[in-house]
Amino acid sequence: MNKKVIALSLVIGSLLAVGCTLYKPNTVTTDNAYVHSDVTAISPEVGGQVSQLFVEDNQWVSKGEALFSIDDEDFIANQDIAKSALDVAKAALRANQTKTEMQLVKIEQAKQTIHSASANAKHQAAEFKRLSRLVQKQSVSRNQYEAQKTRSIEANSKLETAKLALAAEQKQFDALLTEKQQLTAQRKQAEANLRLVNIALERTVVRAPFDGFVADRQVQVGKFVQPGMGLIVMVPDYVWVEANFKETQLENVSQGQDVEVVLDMFPDQPLNGRVTSITPATGAQFSLLPPQNATGNFVKVVQRVPVRIELDIPAGLKQRIYPGLSAEVSIETARQG
Repeated sequence: MNKKVIALSLVIGSLLAVGCTLYKPNTVTTDNAYVHSDVTAISPEVGGQVSQLFVEDNQWVSKGEALFSIDDEDFIANQDIAKSALDVAKAALRANQTKTEMQLVKIEQAKQTIHSASANAKHQAAEFKRLSRLVQKQSVSRNQYEAQKTRSIEANSKLETAKLALAAEQKQFDALLTEKQQLTAQRKQAEANLRLVNIALERTVVRAPFDGFVADRQVQVGKFVQPGMGLIVMVPDYVWVEANFKETQLENVSQGQDVEVVLDMFPDQPLNGRVTSITPATGAQFSLLPPQNATGNFVKVVQRVPVRIELDIPAGLKQRIYPGLSAEVSIETARQG
């Protein structure tokens, strides 16, 4: 009898010990959790035939490393055309500058002509005034008077002609300035076009936008590709865990709380982490067909809320934790974040 009592006591004690171990009132746990990452499909920005491939499946690449290249013969030809167009635009501007400088010389010449014509017109007017007095006294002949009158009129006419010539040269100068503005705009357009061509040529080599793995390669040498085609899928080194907790478990869960994560792939190496954010809606709200609970047949279902968890990954597991891995997550809710 005593042996039975002792055995029963041992069983009950063991059960109590296990129960105390498993019962954690300040911990919420879920196995509905998975590793996530920003998986990105790499697409070319220019079209053409793939000429070289620099990576293999599942290869680790660094940011800026070449993934593949597109045949650049057409792009180099377009670059030569753009350079020639820019040279033509610059030459036209230099010619305009030379014409403008020459026009300034012509304007100065026209001004000097006006000065000379003005002085001659004043002289001829004074001489005509003097002969007008003398002809009244009959000190000079009528023919001399008429000849001087003609010379005075001609001098005034030459002065007006010189003024008109100056105005014409000034108009020509204004036209050259307007032409310079047009040529400057054409040069800027040629420079912008050359930049676009250079960018297109540079983009014939598709490079990794970040450090990560080449997870899914859909490109081969000789394949004709277009902008926007997803040709290489890259997985970055940065990962996090998305744990889907029941809504009834989240009363005391807040940002910053400590988390223990056990990956199914590494069950003997639990990871530490922390709650970084809680999705402000249940997972059902993001589904293709959100539930319509206003229908006649209603069954209450406990909803799941995604919780994002940042991991502290040890050096031995770097680059070994992949998106999609299953995990079991426990959040310590006793401490507020």
